[in-house]
Amino acid sequence: MKEISIFVDESGDFGEYNHISPFYIEKKNMQDITEATGKLSKQIGNWIKNNYDMLLPYDTVKIYYDNGQVELSRILASVFNVLLPSVETKKVIPSDYRLFQVADFICSMKLLELKKENHNMSIQEQRFFGGEEGLNKNYIKDLKKWELE
Repeated sequence: MKEISIFVDESGDFGEYNHISPFYIEKKNMQDITEATGKLSKQIGNWIKNNYDMLLPYDTVKIYYDNGQVELSRILASVFNVLLPSVETKKVIPSDYRLFQVADFICSMKLLELKKENHNMSIQEQRFFGGEEGLNKNYIKDLKKWELE
């Protein structure tokens, strides 16, 4: 049986839409939760459609999420189940799944990358990572090697 696992994490509250973070939605710019839910559902649905040929050969698509936000849990369950034939959603306890920890790390690094590009890193972040150049050299550069197109 062929399976693919998708680990989902939500991070941060920075910036506007960017192709680097295509599912980023800033709730404070929305009229209400219904608008945010609709916008995010559409973005995830478009991602599934754009990657349908890659996902379809798998017998099961497993979605791992820590249920940190109830609305996101509902969106993931409904959008994936409507567009794909066999989906399982799994509640994750981050300490039990290394891949989830990796997903969390990558989301945090992508948020920091956006901050770096906008020259908006905090003083503590700059100290910890050795400034924008240190973040880029020691983290972002290596992550980009593994980024999917």
